[in-house]
Amino acid sequence: MVTAARAYTPAEAAALSEIAVKSVHNAIDQRIIEAHFGREGRELSDEDLLRLKLWYGVGSILSAERRKRLFDTIDQNPDAETVRADEYLIVDVARAREQLAARAEALREAEQKIQAVKGVAGGEPVFTGTRVPVRMIAANCKAPAPRKSSRAILLSQRAWWNSPKSGLQLTPLEGGRKSCRNRA
Repeated sequence: MVTAARAYTPAEAAALSEIAVKSVHNAIDQRIIEAHFGREGRELSDEDLLRLKLWYGVGSILSAERRKRLFDTIDQNPDAETVRADEYLIVDVARAREQLAARAEALREAEQKIQAVKGVAGGEPVFTGTRVPVRMIAANCKAPAPRKSSRAILLSQRAWWNSPKSGLQLTPLEGGRKSCRNRA
């Protein structure tokens, strides 16, 4: 599947290459990779992501000169599956490309499932077709596992929200009321 070239922010590049955002900025500042300035500030291309991943993986092993030769060799042979970086070091470029492509596809899928609309939840990113904030789910994923099952917790929370004590009623976004309604 051929996809159009895309520019990535440093945060997206960090997620795709599985390194810290600070490391991405350090690589740009040290001119290991070249960032271009776009609408959202610094932007990185697919080739920059590959360089970033390889730099992070074998950068500490290679000197700056050998690393530059490695990147030049990749530029000269863009379809090469492996590249000899040193007398004893062969880099599997194809595997790095496959990993980046898989993570880029996951990012595209996630972007399709998330939207930010001014009139919905104050413009906060929510899951498409709902009013559920992404940060709420992310916070729940980071929290320690509860003793009850997730289904039991959801059912008990929904029961509380729909109870007369709360004064509110949960309704789905589609086909129902557009907001919580005060019963009192």
